[in-house]
Amino acid sequence: MSPDKTSAPRGPRLGLQGYLGTTFFVLSLAIGAALVGIGYYTVTHTVETAVEAQVDAIARDIKRDIADTRMPARSLLAGLSQGPVAQVRSDRDLVPLLPLLQALLRAYDMVDEILIGLDNGDSLMVKLVRDEEDLRFFDAPSGSALIVRQTHAERLPPRQREYFYYDGQLRPLGRWLDDESRRFVLFDRPWFQAAMKASGPVEVGPMVSFNRHRAGLVIAQKSRNGQAVIGLAIDMGQLSARLAGKLPTPGSLLALFRPDGTPIALDRGLMFQDNSGWRLRDLEDFSPIIRLGLEKYQQGLRTSSLRIEKGDASTGLSVMENGRDWLMVLEELETSDQPDDFLVMAIPRDEMYAGANRFLRDALLGMGGLLLLTVPIVWLVARRVTTPLRFMTERTRATRQSARGRLAPRWSLLAEVDDLMRNVESMRENQHKILSIIGMIGGDRDFQSLLGRVLKEIMTVTESEGGLLMMLDEQRKVFESGLCGWDDDPPRPFSPPGDIPREAYAIYRALDEYRYIVDRITRDDPRAPLAVAAPGLADPAVPWVDMIGLILRDRMGEPLGGICLYRRGRTDKDGFDPDEIDFIETIAAAAAIVLETQALVKSQFDLRDALIHILAGAIDTKSPYTGGHCARVPVIFQMLLEAAHETKDGPLRDFRLDTASREEARLAAWLHDCGKVTTPEYVMDKATKLETLYDRIHEIRTRFEVLKRDAEIAGLRAMLDGADPQEEQRKLIAALKELDDDFAFVAACNIGGEHMEDRDLERLAAIGRRAWVRTLDKRLGVSRGELTRLEQAGAPEAPTRETLLADRPEHIIPRGEKDRLPADNPWGFKLDVPEALYNRGELYNLSVRRGTLTEEERYKINDHITRTIMMLEGLPLPKHLRRVPEIAGAHHETMDGRGYPRRITREEMSWEARMMAIADIFEALTAGDRPYKTSKTLSEALKIMELFKERHHIDPHLYDLFLAAEIPRRYAAKHLKPEQNDL
Repeated sequence: MSPDKTSAPRGPRLGLQGYLGTTFFVLSLAIGAALVGIGYYTVTHTVETAVEAQVDAIARDIKRDIADTRMPARSLLAGLSQGPVAQVRSDRDLVPLLPLLQALLRAYDMVDEILIGLDNGDSLMVKLVRDEEDLRFFDAPSGSALIVRQTHAERLPPRQREYFYYDGQLRPLGRWLDDESRRFVLFDRPWFQAAMKASGPVEVGPMVSFNRHRAGLVIAQKSRNGQAVIGLAIDMGQLSARLAGKLPTPGSLLALFRPDGTPIALDRGLMFQDNSGWRLRDLEDFSPIIRLGLEKYQQGLRTSSLRIEKGDASTGLSVMENGRDWLMVLEELETSDQPDDFLVMAIPRDEMYAGANRFLRDALLGMGGLLLLTVPIVWLVARRVTTPLRFMTERTRATRQSARGRLAPRWSLLAEVDDLMRNVESMRENQHKILSIIGMIGGDRDFQSLLGRVLKEIMTVTESEGGLLMMLDEQRKVFESGLCGWDDDPPRPFSPPGDIPREAYAIYRALDEYRYIVDRITRDDPRAPLAVAAPGLADPAVPWVDMIGLILRDRMGEPLGGICLYRRGRTDKDGFDPDEIDFIETIAAAAAIVLETQALVKSQFDLRDALIHILAGAIDTKSPYTGGHCARVPVIFQMLLEAAHETKDGPLRDFRLDTASREEARLAAWLHDCGKVTTPEYVMDKATKLETLYDRIHEIRTRFEVLKRDAEIAGLRAMLDGADPQEEQRKLIAALKELDDDFAFVAACNIGGEHMEDRDLERLAAIGRRAWVRTLDKRLGVSRGELTRLEQAGAPEAPTRETLLADRPEHIIPRGEKDRLPADNPWGFKLDVPEALYNRGELYNLSVRRGTLTEEERYKINDHITRTIMMLEGLPLPKHLRRVPEIAGAHHETMDGRGYPRRITREEMSWEARMMAIADIFEALTAGDRPYKTSKTLSEALKIMELFKERHHIDPHLYDLFLAAEIPRRYAAKHLKPEQNDL
């Protein structure tokens, strides 16, 4: 054997059939094991989740059961201890109350007996017969429905008790003296002793009932006069029975304890019988696992899933006691009227996971059976599938050996495989070319520039030397001007000459015939001088120009435009073969997608900008006094933005804009006051202090007119009564003059032009206190909302005397919940919100010291900026526009953090946001359409802004740039009146 055959030892080999079979077996085994494991985990997790939910439901049920037992009993006891039952001193006193007691026992089925213990040692018991066992135990006659037991401390022997039996209609059926072996002494009963010492209800037990072998609670309360104790005996066996019915698994254990560890219910019952008779279970009689839970609870542990493992020495349980794994639950039953009871539940985990273990066993058996069934089938199928491959391997091996050393290196020894690989590589290159065109979808938004790029890319991909690209108009019937180009020259605009017929152009023929057109232009063709073909024939050696015209179609198949590609003629090759035409059509379809997408994107951007301009125009149109503000602020802002962009030194030396940031800033400027759509016009345009939807000075004017008429009437009446006419005339003239002067003062206050001093406010208040008589009901003819406010304020009936000026309760418009702004609002607003939405009090409004707006109205005006931020942050803005809310919403912030609505400082604001504040202030100062002020000249406006700079209201660097770039002068030249430009 030659050395080269032994130098590389081979490992064990498997055929393809063996690999397929082995791989399938291993994968199936791994997948099956994973699915079984996931399934088992899912089932166990589901079981634990279901058990936790069931435990929660059990706790709620038990809490409800306890509440259904205790709360009605306590309510009943409170009524009995204060009613006639507390006055009973003997069975004769009790007889008239038997109907009531019978009805109560029937209504409160949890109460077994009603007990009455008197301070002289006598006692009474009333019991409703509920079953045959009650009849047998009390030796009651057949038909007995109610039993009354009376024990006398003095009259009867201590060992005897007297029983009275009644039927359902409370007719006496008999009387019986019971001679018992046990002595019943009322003063020894724990419930009587506890109740006599307490001021309220007490709960005693559980204890063995004196009458029957049952465990029960007694809830007792001393009567109001202190001469009796009323007790209700409650059978706790019912609660234990309910616990037994709530066990999640057959082997589960459940016990209910008081906070001090006293058991009050057990799923197996609190009573049991041993050699000494019936007795209550104590803790030693409880299951060790329940005692362990009680111990854990008293140590402070609260849990819904404590695992107790068998053999765990830390639990303190012996191996015999802890022969199973347990899931323990310790949960408090929260109540409002007394310390919380708690439950201890222990669930055997083998019972919990019984279903999961069955699932695991069945799943493993099923997986093994499936593998035994499918592996032989896969083995046979793999053998059948690999037969042709083995045949091809043998054939290709022979071909490879025969060609060795004689064939040139190629992609593959097989011609078909070689052709396939070359075709795949060619497809990959063509796919890359198509994707390069489609990749221009996210390119330049300049549509004309995009047309040129698309044309050059198509010429490169199709190896064409010239090209013409034209787009249809909006009706998609006529070609608009397009672009044409040859070789490496940039595309140039092209408009077809009007004297050339449509059929002269392949692109027009393609549109008319709705198919691609292949054509050729020779030197002697009349079309040779055409602007598009002429560059291709400029070389005398070129005999002709081949062209192909195609229609660009959108996604719906409708024509979008057309493209024509040109190649200089070659004698050895036709212009476009069929395979190339198919590829060119594919390229044209990709180009159409690009152009259509960009056209749609452009139209969407145009629509967005149009909507923004419409919104800004609507806001300006909404108020005749602020018209143009939303349009003028972007002009100032854009000037300052470009000046900052061109700055080469100072703090703004690194500030630069790109296309996205310019668009972001432009939109923010146009939308900076979009929240004003929510501001009422009568607040925004409030020209006088009393103006709302109308100026209420007219109401006050009418009241003064009434007072003047009253003065005239009073004078005339005095003269009729014999007064001196001249004296009355003098008084009338003086009164009328005083009223005229007072009204003139009130009217002047309404204008709000001058700052009001304290003496002005005092005079206004004195005028307002003058009285006039209203004789008409002010609730007639008003809106429903105003009528509600009048009724809530308690408007007096007419006629009534009212003050001339007043702040009445109905003037207060309350602020609704939707108008409130919580301190922890998600936008970070820090505003002092007035309590009322509006205060339309007449004195309140007229007493505004400066301007016309009240605190509530000024907040409403300022609220437009919060609405702007909320509206803009609610928009799904793309990533490059995410700062629009921040730029638009900060134009009322100040550099010192005292602005609104967020009270942010200069460092927390972007440069654009600070620019917006300057633009907004400058426009507001120079605007001539505000109702509450006159327009400022440039010098006046800049003097105010200089103060704003010194007081850190605006950014000092940006304000200096604002002046250095001569923005005020440039803005005034186009947008202000000539007399305002006094620089």
